[in-house]
Amino acid sequence: MGTSKGYIAPTRIEWSRTKSAVTEMSKNLNSNSIANATSKYASAMKTDGFQGSTFIHGATGILGFAKSVANYGLEASLRNIGREDLLGKSSDVIWNELLHHYTNNGATKEDALAIDALSLSLKILNIDDFDKLADISMDVLLKEMLVNFVELNFEFRFAEKIGKERSPDETTQILSSVKGYIRSSLYEQLTIKDIGNIDFGSLSGNQYVESALIDAYTLFETLYEED
Repeated sequence: MGTSKGYIAPTRIEWSRTKSAVTEMSKNLNSNSIANATSKYASAMKTDGFQGSTFIHGATGILGFAKSVANYGLEASLRNIGREDLLGKSSDVIWNELLHHYTNNGATKEDALAIDALSLSLKILNIDDFDKLADISMDVLLKEMLVNFVELNFEFRFAEKIGKERSPDETTQILSSVKGYIRSSLYEQLTIKDIGNIDFGSLSGNQYVESALIDAYTLFETLYEED
């Protein structure tokens, strides 16, 4: 993923609280400070809202395409979205084109972040061939997408701040600790319900993914209790 250099965080009070919590966590890294920082980060993200989120649009598109491939095959699925130009191409080329297709071609930093989260999810789940989609459940795919987006979005916003006056190794250690907390928390405690009944080609698909993302952030708010 690209560097956060030049990123200017919002100035609303929720983000000011998050920056303070991240600063404290960087100075005193432990389970409580990580929980506090991710809780404040979650609250700030929810306050901003997710209207027009490229990640939500992209995740919905990939889920819909994956479901279509599992049910009807790759050729029919490409024709259904008007991408006959990709017929006969390698899996790598098709995935790359689809990721850009569903994320505004990575036009902005936020779009590029969405591509990073979605592509990393495919890599972690070893979906390097479309035949493997039949063996991956939609709830696992969505949860992996949520994990990577929450992780990479935190890194995008705070890597530069954490890295001030620290070595690259120290910065990586702190970010790895946060990411480990995010991943374990979401995989152990986030429940994905009724995903098999969702039509990801309709508005309800976007609404479902948005609701799952809100649930993911809400989880981090509930995991931390103020002293």
